[in-house]
Amino acid sequence: MRATLRRDRTRRSPLLAVLATALVLVVAACSPAEEGAGSTEQAVDAGGSSAQDGGGTGGGALTESAPEPGAAASREVVTTGSATVVAEDPAAAASRLARLVEEAGGRVERRNETAATDDSPGSASMTVRLPANRMTGAVEALDTLGTVEDVDVHSTDVTGEGQDLDARIAALTTSTDRLRDLMESAGSTEDLLQVEQELSERQADLDALTAQRQRLSDHVAMSTLDVEIVPEPVAAAQSRGGFLGGLASGWQALVTTVQTVVLVLGVLLPWLALGGLGYLGYRWLRRRSRPEAGADGGPAGDPGPDDPAGPDAPRPAEGDTTSEPVGAGR
Repeated sequence: MRATLRRDRTRRSPLLAVLATALVLVVAACSPAEEGAGSTEQAVDAGGSSAQDGGGTGGGALTESAPEPGAAASREVVTTGSATVVAEDPAAAASRLARLVEEAGGRVERRNETAATDDSPGSASMTVRLPANRMTGAVEALDTLGTVEDVDVHSTDVTGEGQDLDARIAALTTSTDRLRDLMESAGSTEDLLQVEQELSERQADLDALTAQRQRLSDHVAMSTLDVEIVPEPVAAAQSRGGFLGGLASGWQALVTTVQTVVLVLGVLLPWLALGGLGYLGYRWLRRRSRPEAGADGGPAGDPGPDDPAGPDAPRPAEGDTTSEPVGAGR
């Protein structure tokens, strides 16, 4: 009996070992999958909550883009961009963009709006400056203003220029400090004046380089974005043609011609009035002078009204003494 039990236990031991090993492998394989699934679900939940937050604000806040690891501290980049947005009300879209930029810590440097007229629709254009880490969010927020027709964003690395300015500023700073020390130890008035002149020149160069460095740092810290807001796509406005397009062009040409003619008449009217008054005065003076010149039968040499020969009768030439022959018997 005991021998039989020992045989059964001996047979079951390898089987149990195999089952235990298989169970361990299954548990090990399932654990990473569950952890990956959990992390994936957390990422989806985070993304969904972020999307819901963005949707709740309606794109009203400019998001901050994450800086590249290890690049922001060593590189200086100037980012500029331009975009064209099609909106039904360009003025309202410009006001909304200005609010978004101010809320993001930026400012509006230029704003130009054209009101709509019967001949042309209105438009707006803006130049905004905003923190460099919010440039991407600003471009994405343009979708909330209307339809983005085109976007152009480019970056320029100015790290070398910044380092060059820093080195020159440091050298000039050291030089000016040494000149100040020389001023204190100057032995004569001539030496003092010479050192002061050299110091003022170096200080002027230092101030110019410092101002240039500040402008460069401002361009690095604050990106520039030019936005054109139009009521219709540019391609559609340029491709309008056909009968209606020709009719509109003809009407516009007619209106322009009439306006030009009216303008010319307005300029010439005072001169025409002055010329008419001069002509009337000339006619009046001519009529006043005629009776004096034609008194007593007209001017000398002209036949009078009592001349029997009349004005059309032939007259003998000067120096002709030949008389008309007299007939016989007279």
